[in-house]
Amino acid sequence: MEYLSGGARIDVLSGLKQLEFQQDEGLNNVVELALSMSEADGAQISLVHEDQSQVLTRAGSLGNANIWVIEACALVGPERNCLIVLNAAEDVRFATIEAVTHAPNLRFAALAPICVSGECVGVLSVMSNAPRADFGQVQQTQLMQLARLAGSLLEFRRELRTDADVISTFHRDEDQSAMALEVGNVGSWVWDLRTGKFSGNRMAFTMLGLSPDQQISGEDVFRAMHADDFPAMRSAFARAIAHNQDYVGEFRAASSGQWLLGRGRIFERDAKGKPAVAVGVNIDITETKKAAEKTRLLLRELNHRVKNTLAMLQSLARQTLNRTSDPAEFMEAFSGRLRAISEAHTLLSDREWSGIGLIDLITKQVEPYAVFDPRQVELAGEDMVLPPDHALGLGIALHELATNAAKHGALSVASGHVRVSWQLEQGLDESRVVIHWIETGGPRVSPPEVRGLGERLIERSLDKVLSSSVRLSYPRTGVEALISMPLS
Repeated sequence: MEYLSGGARIDVLSGLKQLEFQQDEGLNNVVELALSMSEADGAQISLVHEDQSQVLTRAGSLGNANIWVIEACALVGPERNCLIVLNAAEDVRFATIEAVTHAPNLRFAALAPICVSGECVGVLSVMSNAPRADFGQVQQTQLMQLARLAGSLLEFRRELRTDADVISTFHRDEDQSAMALEVGNVGSWVWDLRTGKFSGNRMAFTMLGLSPDQQISGEDVFRAMHADDFPAMRSAFARAIAHNQDYVGEFRAASSGQWLLGRGRIFERDAKGKPAVAVGVNIDITETKKAAEKTRLLLRELNHRVKNTLAMLQSLARQTLNRTSDPAEFMEAFSGRLRAISEAHTLLSDREWSGIGLIDLITKQVEPYAVFDPRQVELAGEDMVLPPDHALGLGIALHELATNAAKHGALSVASGHVRVSWQLEQGLDESRVVIHWIETGGPRVSPPEVRGLGERLIERSLDKVLSSSVRLSYPRTGVEALISMPLS
């Protein structure tokens, strides 16, 4: 029975097999009609598979009649007509077939094929335990008509299930798209220019501070924009419509100050070519705008710092050159000071010029000169953040103190010790940080007869910081420095 294994037929059967027919009122009515018009003992509708039948509904007193072989024969015949068995006990086609023994008392059966989408997949059967002398043409025609009706009902149920699957898939895809838009902070919208009605996803309303539960017009959307941005956005939209271009613009939501990028285009025009429907999206670009503003401020700060640093380098080079005519000595002194400025710049850049921690700055500038033992340098005080000008000036002062200590002072011998302590002093108008540099255990010290370049640089290192001061003293135990700087 090759027909029963056809691919298209099996596809249709697979789709029908997944449906629930036990409570199908239409099919129940068909078998009741078939039973009534045939005056038989039972009637049933079955889907016929390659090796068994699936009874969808039945009526009458026969109960479960397994007649798969007869049903299969009804589908594989050359004509899609009724198969009539008047007396199964005497019919040579079925008397010796084992499957009939599943209904041993069955004698009469009339079967009409049921077709769905052009494939015969089942039968409508009427049966009796008593043989019949005849099953007339009128009765056969009625049975065929009922079989076609059953096929239409099955087709309808199959298409209904397919449509439901399509709708379910559509809604699932729509939900996924909506979720993706919300995750990406994207509000999608549709503006009916004929009625003025504005609709969109939840994010579109949330971004603008509007309620999705109220009827919103396009004018409401423009009024939801920041007053400073509203005129430009309205003009941009009008130009886009007039020149048949995409609408693009950036604006702030009046309710939150959130920056949004609006993009849209005309989706539909009326018979006269006038814009009818516009569609588009609003994208949250607040973080992008903040990052751009931060970058702009950092570049402006960097420009300012570079100018100051170049002026500082010119001054350092000039003062260093005035103190020595030996190129090698000049390079050594100037390179060290240049390195001190560079390290302060690196720390500031790492922190986006927001300031430097005092402990980080002292560690960078002083500890490399404790060549005998890092414990020669002692730090005492709570960490605090210094503004850029304070950090650059203090960095130079610390470098000069450290190099002098390494050459002539406490860090030039293993027994020497440098203590750097600081404290914050509260004032009425401003606070000040006061830093003490104290050397002990090194060679004996006496005040210099002539002020050297290092001393001058230390004293002038904080010129950029208003009302700051640097005071050096030379007790015999070691150099001491007192640095005072205001902090906002």
